[in-house]
Amino acid sequence: MAHSNAADRTASVSSKGKSQNELERVPLPEKKVMYTSWPDMIKHWPKTTLCIVSNEFCERFSYYGMRTVLTFYLLNVLRFTDSQSTIFFNGFTVLCYTTPLLGSIIADGYIGKFWTIFSVSILYAIGQVVLALASTKNYQSSVHPWMDLSGLLIIAFGTGGIKPCVSAFGGDQFELGQERMLSLFFSMFYFSINAGSMISTFISPIFRAQPCLGQDSCYPLAFGVPAVLMIIATLVFMGGSFWYKKNPPKDNVFGEVTRLMFTAAGNKFFKESTPKSHWLEHYLTTHDCSKDEKCIELQQLKRNKKLCQKKKIHRRFPMFWALYDQQGSIWLIQGIQMDCRLTDSVLVLPDQMQTLNAVLILIFIPLFQVIIYPLASKCITLTPLRKMVAGGLLASLSFLITGFVQLQVNTTLPNLPVQGQSFVSFWNQFDTNCAFDVSDGTTTKTLGRNMTLHEDKNDKSGLYQQFTTKAGKSSTNDWTTTYTITYKTGCPTTQSVKYTVNAKSKKIVYVAVGKFGIYQSIAATDKPTDGTGEFSMGIVTATDTPWSGNFAMCRLDASDFDANHPCNPRAPADFYYWQTNYNDNTDDRDGNVTVTGRAFPATVYTNKPVKPGKWGLYYMDNTPKDVHRQTYNKTAVIVRATGITTEIYAQGGVYVYGLTGDINKPTAHVFQSVQSNSVSILWQIPQIVVITAAEILFSITGYEFAYSQSAPSMKALVQALWLLTTAFGDTIIVIITILNLFENMAVEFFVYAGAMTVVILIFALLSIFYYEYNYYTTDEDDDEYGADDLEEIEHSTRYSIDNKAFDADEAEIIDVRL
Repeated sequence: MAHSNAADRTASVSSKGKSQNELERVPLPEKKVMYTSWPDMIKHWPKTTLCIVSNEFCERFSYYGMRTVLTFYLLNVLRFTDSQSTIFFNGFTVLCYTTPLLGSIIADGYIGKFWTIFSVSILYAIGQVVLALASTKNYQSSVHPWMDLSGLLIIAFGTGGIKPCVSAFGGDQFELGQERMLSLFFSMFYFSINAGSMISTFISPIFRAQPCLGQDSCYPLAFGVPAVLMIIATLVFMGGSFWYKKNPPKDNVFGEVTRLMFTAAGNKFFKESTPKSHWLEHYLTTHDCSKDEKCIELQQLKRNKKLCQKKKIHRRFPMFWALYDQQGSIWLIQGIQMDCRLTDSVLVLPDQMQTLNAVLILIFIPLFQVIIYPLASKCITLTPLRKMVAGGLLASLSFLITGFVQLQVNTTLPNLPVQGQSFVSFWNQFDTNCAFDVSDGTTTKTLGRNMTLHEDKNDKSGLYQQFTTKAGKSSTNDWTTTYTITYKTGCPTTQSVKYTVNAKSKKIVYVAVGKFGIYQSIAATDKPTDGTGEFSMGIVTATDTPWSGNFAMCRLDASDFDANHPCNPRAPADFYYWQTNYNDNTDDRDGNVTVTGRAFPATVYTNKPVKPGKWGLYYMDNTPKDVHRQTYNKTAVIVRATGITTEIYAQGGVYVYGLTGDINKPTAHVFQSVQSNSVSILWQIPQIVVITAAEILFSITGYEFAYSQSAPSMKALVQALWLLTTAFGDTIIVIITILNLFENMAVEFFVYAGAMTVVILIFALLSIFYYEYNYYTTDEDDDEYGADDLEEIEHSTRYSIDNKAFDADEAEIIDVRL
């Protein structure tokens, strides 16, 4: 675009009734007043944006409230397996982030952003209502799963249609010269997103846990409240209908962009080989601008070139989301491996740590806008791309911190056997002071009463380390190893016996030795993943009289504990059970194992997660939990005390309780196959603080950048492309997870940090040497400026707080990049 002094600048246009050589002076755009002080910004603030922000708060409350309990619904009501639930949940999320493209097409090319938001909001509310109604039916109803999945499909299209339009529609309410106010709007907008998600993710699980309609859980309430909020969101949005600034749709931008690009590619490869400065210019091979006085095609070409320019920048964005979105997945797994206790009764759980991100966002947004940005602008010129580069570097730093935390966590994790290897532990279950020696022919270890061999990195002596032996190449192929057990004083016999262990690859085998004889079984090694501070507990019975019936673990320190009725199946946090033949042939027994020296076997029960506290173990003579009936109340449960109590507050440990002796008063022996968590979860706070600061700099600025740097006719499309970067970032996580490239999580975190650093440096170089800022008037497609100006006014600006880079009196483009 040619540059000249404002006083001399003219444009040549053709119009009816004038000669071809007649010139008409075109007025320059009116100089806009920059509002930067708080009183001025409040006075001139577009009040209708408050309806838009309120709408976004309600919509995000609705979305995250439903999404928080969705996995539990798929598992417990629709009866999907773990893998099926994962597929449907992730498929739903992918659909939510791909349908924005459809919403942008409808908004930009057909009915405009206002009517798109209104219509899909109604669709969205219908989907929420359908899902809530479906949840009122029990799992056997014929409406499942089709009614539920239909509701989710409608919701996905609804939220996808809204996503690219709401923020862009809010930005439309501002005028040129209100860039500072626009920046504040996007901060308010992001604030509302996080406020809605924070509140809903806290209260939706509470709604779900309430009994209603004869069921233990209340999904109709958990889904119904979001449905009501979505209806409210629609009404709030319509409240500003008469005062909104509604830019009419220009054309089907996505269709035009696609047509132009395909035509340019076809011309480049099949019609000519003349080099062009940009490959899109090959589109003009089949179009003659001299025959079009306005040359709309040329205008569209230049807009597409700028869109491609933005896409080169956008291609670096997914890496940020690949780091950021691990907060809800891999960081959560790290949190499960950490100690959640502040005190024995006060826990900070892994998912509560993720809530810290939303809380910090609400704190950081005004902090950055009011303090940090103004102070920083006194030293350097703040541009959107500079903010985003800083955000990317902070994201990399957060993963460096995460990696060092994981290195410390790794020191508390057990060394598990690798392929072709097995660990063998021995467990003294004698009720008397009987000790014995165990030898594999090379090493001899001595075990006193209630002692076990275990894997402990802090045991430098190795006296109580497990035996390591070869194993088959797979977990189904056994490798036999014979051990010699020599009994000592205090034992029923002083003879030595040989015992053969069937070792399995990558498994820990424990061998229990007691007055009942000897048996072996496979130890559980998986830490509990419920995320509420649990330890894992299994049971094996080798009592004098065999028992293979039901067990119950009941909380002895419950606020409503009744010694006459100690077990309350309707209080899930106070009642755990091991049942046989329930829920259509479900069985919590892991099988029977042969006991050397007696006629009947020992019965092994699977490990289950149990919350910290004081517990009593009971024999249970009926089956209070079954899908075919409502859960029993406490007075209907028939239990008999074993006399065994335990008090465990440490988290993450994996235990087996071995019951021996008299069945009416058994003795409990404890084997711990995995140590408890010992690194405090509070060590996650620094990485969360840093990634939140990165989010402020990168994500909020990215919303603003995507809006301000797109032509009015392309704003919803560019917003949709911005949202697609999140989907691509999640795809990076999925691919790396599927490839299983890292066995050590710390190494994985360091690789992510390095990759983010490389990508953000490339992004910075592109910003410096490639990208030019562009700002557009809202009358981009009016014809008053002539074809030379592409019917747009490009205001390249330094984008500082006071926006002084643009001098409207000189009306020239200032080439400023990063």
